[in-house]
Amino acid sequence: MGNYIQKLFILLLIFLYYSNLFAQEHIDSLINAAQKSDGKEKISLLIKLGYYLSSDNPQQAVNFLDEAIYLSDSLKIKNKKADALFNKGVALWHLGNIQESENYYKSARVIYEEFQDTLSLIKLYNSEAINHSMRGRSDIALEMFLKSLDYANKINDRQTIFNTLFNIGIVFDNRGELDKAIEHYNKALQFADEKGSKALVENYLAEIYLTKNDLKKAEELLNRAILNAESSGDLNSQIWSYTNLGTLNFAKGNLNEAEKNLLTALELSRKSEYKLDIIHSLTELGKFYFKTKRLKEAEKHLLEAFDIANQINSVQDLSNITNVLKDVYAELNNYKQAFEFLKLNKQYSDTLQAINQNEKILEIETKYAVKQKEKEAQLLKNENELQKKVIETQKLIAIVVSVLGLFLVILIALLILSRRKILAAQKDLIMKNEEIELSRKEVAAKNKELEVLNSTKDKFFSIIAHDLRNPIAGFVSISDILETDYDRISDQEKKSLLSQMNNSSKNLIALLENLLTWARLSSNKIEVVRSKSKLSELIFSAVSPYEHWARSKRVNLRVEIPEDKKIETDPFIFQTVVGNLINNAIKFSNSGDTVSVIAKLENGKIKLSVKDNGVGIPEHRLKNIFGFDNKKTTKGTMNESGTGLGLVLVKELSDKMNWQIEVHSQPQLGSEFILNISDN
Repeated sequence: MGNYIQKLFILLLIFLYYSNLFAQEHIDSLINAAQKSDGKEKISLLIKLGYYLSSDNPQQAVNFLDEAIYLSDSLKIKNKKADALFNKGVALWHLGNIQESENYYKSARVIYEEFQDTLSLIKLYNSEAINHSMRGRSDIALEMFLKSLDYANKINDRQTIFNTLFNIGIVFDNRGELDKAIEHYNKALQFADEKGSKALVENYLAEIYLTKNDLKKAEELLNRAILNAESSGDLNSQIWSYTNLGTLNFAKGNLNEAEKNLLTALELSRKSEYKLDIIHSLTELGKFYFKTKRLKEAEKHLLEAFDIANQINSVQDLSNITNVLKDVYAELNNYKQAFEFLKLNKQYSDTLQAINQNEKILEIETKYAVKQKEKEAQLLKNENELQKKVIETQKLIAIVVSVLGLFLVILIALLILSRRKILAAQKDLIMKNEEIELSRKEVAAKNKELEVLNSTKDKFFSIIAHDLRNPIAGFVSISDILETDYDRISDQEKKSLLSQMNNSSKNLIALLENLLTWARLSSNKIEVVRSKSKLSELIFSAVSPYEHWARSKRVNLRVEIPEDKKIETDPFIFQTVVGNLINNAIKFSNSGDTVSVIAKLENGKIKLSVKDNGVGIPEHRLKNIFGFDNKKTTKGTMNESGTGLGLVLVKELSDKMNWQIEVHSQPQLGSEFILNISDN
């Protein structure tokens, strides 16, 4: 394998990026809400705070999460406790307490496995694998990645499948199990949807085939990698590809081509301004010149690499560079310099050996501890199973004795009772049958109601599954770009990427807020809390979150409302209903269109209209516009996705407030939603 390319794991830690986007004002809002709430709602808010603060202020996150764990234990809400334990593990990871973080992951894993929470387990297994890989435990890291792959396959999450297969390949690659590494790299390629990802895997495969001296296969992979890297603009993969191609051409005896490849890699490295890439390119070129007896050129490039490696204290690179420089000076008959670099090489090699030895000792100790715990767990499991069997046998004997005793009592009673008693028993039996029939009908009615609710739930989750994944996938893709290409992309491009992440986060927050509201509404946990408020303030509070989006689509927002009119209503429900109507209107408006929000007083009622002149709604869809039945979501004029949940919430919340809602629409002429709200 290549000496200078550090093999890193692709980690699925979306929460590390998402928390940085959450504004301080929203953190303050969550803190205020948590202080005013109690029970399960308070636990959820505390976990949210811990989640968002885990990277920016991990100690404060730990404090909130400790309170959430205490409340979860008090109220015996195990799934919330698992979320709190996991997020505390993340916060401790940021504080550098890796061992303590690992303990909290294990506690959370027990509960997630009990509840069969697939998505949480995928996240947790990858987090555990990170900890194990950081501590040199490749066997345990591999086990965690394999568990993550199993769950990712069950839910067919292509990005997670790709990342995990690739990471498994890296584990086998670093352990020297090349055939297994090839197998998993090739599997990862089948799930690589981005060209940059393909280029990365193809380089890893090419290095293995170079090691196996299969130059034809290696060259084929490197040519493909260069095309994919250039198409995707992945500078790092281009550098790596040209470096490997230089090694391949040297092995084939094409020295001129090899030099061109290595010079191209160096030029790209300098363009990237990433010091490790520059060090590696200079070192590879220096080795090439040494092997071709161009010793002065070798000296020049290796000394430059040595200076940069010293600046960043890269011990591995310093060991490699000094190992070549001592030979260069020996060939130049400069034995004094050769001896100096020989001493330096010995110093760096001893440092690396000490580090590796410590890692091996730690891994052996960890494996032993894990084996001991596994044995103890197996013994405890066997004892529990035996105890269960004893209890089950005792229960069975008790049931048999009870049944026999009851049978004898009934038999004796039947022999003693007179005909009058028998007739009375028959009458009683008829009454019991009637009661059973009535109960059966009630159960049937409840089952039918449950079927309807279950059908609604299934339709709901089928609607949001795609839209909830899109923003998250967007975070992963953009954060990968920022992580790998941060120093190579311009400020304008960074600003554009951050804007995309901001838009995705806002979409995700809006979706989650609607989801939470719908869930609370479905379980009848939304209470109407009326207060006297200015109508203008309520409407502007509902409009303001969408002003930036409207400007970005060049959609005009026109608001006409009575300035001093007050209304007694629930502010949260009012803003949720009006906000969803405005969101819907902007989504289906074209550039240059106008969305009007107009409130008028008519016959003692407030008539609130949200009108657009966008794409409109076909007549056949109007009758089901507020329901889940046959719900098919329509993309907006700028291809915005949606769940259809917003209008469902509008209808259900309006009904809860006894408001009447009307909708008028014609295709290509626009739509108008009218709320008739009682003035009292």
